[in-house]
Amino acid sequence: MSPPEQLILREIQAGDRVTGLSLGDKETTPLKTFLRKCAKDFHQANVARTYVLVPDDEDTTIWGYITLMCSEIKLGNTHTLDDCKAANRYNDFPAVKIARLAVDHRIRGRGYGDALVQFAISIARQDIMPRIGCRFLVAESKAGALSFYKRIGFTILNTENNKERRLPVVFIDLHKLRSN
Repeated sequence: MSPPEQLILREIQAGDRVTGLSLGDKETTPLKTFLRKCAKDFHQANVARTYVLVPDDEDTTIWGYITLMCSEIKLGNTHTLDDCKAANRYNDFPAVKIARLAVDHRIRGRGYGDALVQFAISIARQDIMPRIGCRFLVAESKAGALSFYKRIGFTILNTENNKERRLPVVFIDLHKLRSN
């Protein structure tokens, strides 16, 4: 199957084909397994929301996806809020978590991963931040994806425990991003 010329991003639907996503290596098996076994149920039950990249036609093959959920980040004294010094006495801050992010290996390098993260940032800034307290976007990054997250502006949580994790936490302070 050759990659489509154009993809659209929308919420996952019951009829979507969740088996054709090809991610390229064994380390990504949990991403494929989640999409195949859990994404639709989590979406339906509001545990997490999954958005998929599909062709702009009747084809329901998924070429990439992002799953978002509510979360928190334990910053401790690794990051301070210069604009709200009183909040610095807390260790935990509200966040939106990129719970899963995957793009088919056949379309990597075309900007879809960046677009999915920008979509998450947009949801957090436009839909969540204006209604409830939410300061950060977080993810647990595989070693191979750290450079991707850093390039977009994420920071690795600077704690010894985090640096030793198999999937270190990365974050971006949404309040410091420029408004578009």
